Amino acid sequence: MKLIHINIVLALILLMSCNTKKEVKTNSSDSNTEIEITDNETSIEDIKWKLITFMGNNIADKNLHITFSSKDNKVYGNAGCNNFSGTYEVEEGFRLELSKLISTKMACPDMSIETEFLAILEKVDNYSINGTKMTLNKAKMAAYATFEAIK
Repeated sequence: MKLIHINIVLALILLMSCNTKKEVKTNSSDSNTEIEITDNETSIEDIKWKLITFMGNNIADKNLHITFSSKDNKVYGNAGCNNFSGTYEVEEGFRLELSKLISTKMACPDMSIETEFLAILEKVDNYSINGTKMTLNKAKMAAYATFEAIK
């Protein structure tokens, strides 16, 4: 009899934990942003990610961002001056491959960060998630870029 009760309680706990959502408050430099993270907290898809550090430098004041669309496996964003897009694949073990990246070709006063950022996107091969922060990495080296989830 005790075994039946324990099994029922465990089944209820399991059912209640499925498809749960949690709200995470972030403090970005713009304002407090409320992001809804589903039970799959390792997903980078369908979230707008604002670049906050690049190659160890704080660039949160710039408007660089990236989004991974799960509908068509397209990646798109803004590299500071130009918009970019391409395709991506997420594989087991936080593996990430971006390919076929293209961008508009507007000329801007300082394109050094943009040029490096677009080159790095083609080199990254994995990502990590920590709360509302995502990092893009190459192998086990230090993070190339750190992003914060924004709405």
